[in-house]
Amino acid sequence: MHQIFCRISIALAAILSVDIAAAQQLQHPVALSANSGSLSGSPTKFGGLAPDSRGWTDPALNHNKLIQQQNGGDGTYKLIGTYKVIGTQFLFGEHHKGDMFAKEVKAYNVYLSYNTYNQEVEFYSASNPDKPSIKEPGSVDSFMINENQSLGILNPLKFVYGNHLGATDKSYYMELFAGKRYSLFKRYKSDLGYVSTNYVQSELRQFDLLFDYFYTDTEGKGVKKLKPNVSSIIKEFKSVKDISSVLTNDAFAVNPDDALKKAFDFLNN
Repeated sequence: MHQIFCRISIALAAILSVDIAAAQQLQHPVALSANSGSLSGSPTKFGGLAPDSRGWTDPALNHNKLIQQQNGGDGTYKLIGTYKVIGTQFLFGEHHKGDMFAKEVKAYNVYLSYNTYNQEVEFYSASNPDKPSIKEPGSVDSFMINENQSLGILNPLKFVYGNHLGATDKSYYMELFAGKRYSLFKRYKSDLGYVSTNYVQSELRQFDLLFDYFYTDTEGKGVKKLKPNVSSIIKEFKSVKDISSVLTNDAFAVNPDDALKKAFDFLNN
């Protein structure tokens, strides 16, 4: 009996050590650099793909996972229809300093939040700092989220409404690289996903943050989605230039953001 108890204790200790290590990892967001034409920035991981042992997770996804863990522990949730949803639909959370540009107003150094679930931008005016003004998709042409070292945002993040890029969906696109001909963008979206650890509350859901890469061509129309693998991306631009020397599987696995920015820099020069 004593031997069985010892084995159970050791097994429980191993499980707890894994959970603690995972939680600690989530509390250290990875730096995200999205300056136009910038080739610097810390590694990130392509959303939706399995983690690479050499790579990093996208800092926005890290933040979302951390909020999911916190909400799951304290029972906090948001009601969306009949669902109780944990996590956050806001990119890097709420209340970021930044700038907002719309047809009727230009607001500098204001607090704003980007809702990736319904693609709305919320901002807080000086006259009413406690209640956000909600801007529906398209009513804001572009906005900027200032750098925030504590969240791992090393440079301002610029978002442009898809209509200005020729896109047909009602979404905002984050500019990763602005080139003379080819420009690179990243689109974040949140969906309602199942909470895998819950088997009791069928109405419980979580915000799953996903992203895709897109590009524009000044000699073409609209935005075009990039498939998340190196061979497809090399083939996409084969008629323009061979980018296989600068875009490799290893570089893409470790840091797809930086790998693609280097490839687009090569394409434009």
